[in-house]
Amino acid sequence: MDVVERNFLRLLRSGTFGDDSPIEPMSQWKWERLYQTALMHGVAALVYDGIRSREGEFFINLSNEQKETWRRLVSETEEKSRQTNILTARLFEELNHRSTRPILLKGQAIATLYNMPLHRTSGDCDIFFPLAPQSKKADDWAKGNCDKEATSEKGVLQYMWKGIKVEHHHRMVRLTNVFLNRTLQSIVNKEIRCCDSTYLYIDGQKIETLPPTLNLLYTMVRIAKYILNDGVSLKQIIELGMILRKIGDKVDFIKLQQWIDKLHMGDMAQLEGALLTGLMNFSQDEIPFMRPNQKDDISAVTRDIFNLKGNHTYDWYFTQGKNVFVSTNNKSAMMWHINHSRRFFRYYPSETVTNFFTSFAHSLSHIEE
Repeated sequence: MDVVERNFLRLLRSGTFGDDSPIEPMSQWKWERLYQTALMHGVAALVYDGIRSREGEFFINLSNEQKETWRRLVSETEEKSRQTNILTARLFEELNHRSTRPILLKGQAIATLYNMPLHRTSGDCDIFFPLAPQSKKADDWAKGNCDKEATSEKGVLQYMWKGIKVEHHHRMVRLTNVFLNRTLQSIVNKEIRCCDSTYLYIDGQKIETLPPTLNLLYTMVRIAKYILNDGVSLKQIIELGMILRKIGDKVDFIKLQQWIDKLHMGDMAQLEGALLTGLMNFSQDEIPFMRPNQKDDISAVTRDIFNLKGNHTYDWYFTQGKNVFVSTNNKSAMMWHINHSRRFFRYYPSETVTNFFTSFAHSLSHIEE
């Protein structure tokens, strides 16, 4: 990593986990590069928290114009998050009133774990409906009350409601391997039904979210899917760390390990833990699902994180939820996905192969004639 990337990670750790590693000197041009990097990864407000926490350091030498740019961006992030909170609360009020049992996934739920919840860049409002009759009732309501026509793909209903994008998930998360997915759905269904519900408050509204152990598994599976399809997301690695640091004491790690073994994702879990230790300075003691004393080389993965150059446009990297093949028959994109799948095959072989062919088949249905 060059000095911009090293300082970027130090400031990101400062803004999220309180790290105080010293900053290296940089020119204002390099500070501008750091800003662009933070913007691309969707963590600019968090990096700014790191800058503010060490404003007295000699090498924090942003110009007044650069500081104002940061402050304006953070203000916009806060306002968007505030509006998203308000609308999420009102949406759940509507859905709860109709007894649909909505469960909030990631997004505003995970933001409550941040030191500055409004500084998490907000996106879609993702809602899981574990019971089929209630799910249909919620979908029917959405179709009649959305801003424009709702669309459905892969069991997910998407629509706009009062200006925010909402997704209704009939499955919390899916794997492409049929047998692993069957095991995953069995775990989710059993856990949702047998465990006490977990709630949080957003803008005064009581909202159900995932139980801590299931929430951690959900986050790990999402990271695995993201790694196989798009590359590593720093934002998701941060949120894995947030769960471990903030609610890790509520996680049943024995049960979690049993789930990891059943889903054959031990090596992928090891990689995710290595990313936390290598990039966010976590200790192995903080990550119970990691194998002790195993050395993990994350240099290639780290290069992917900062590889924003070359012939490939990397649009796949910064558009969450969009597959590299969608709406394109670009040969370089296809070759990237082949090489990418080959590189990560050893971390999750049983899912990597089916994921590649599922992605390819999905792409064919979107290629314009």
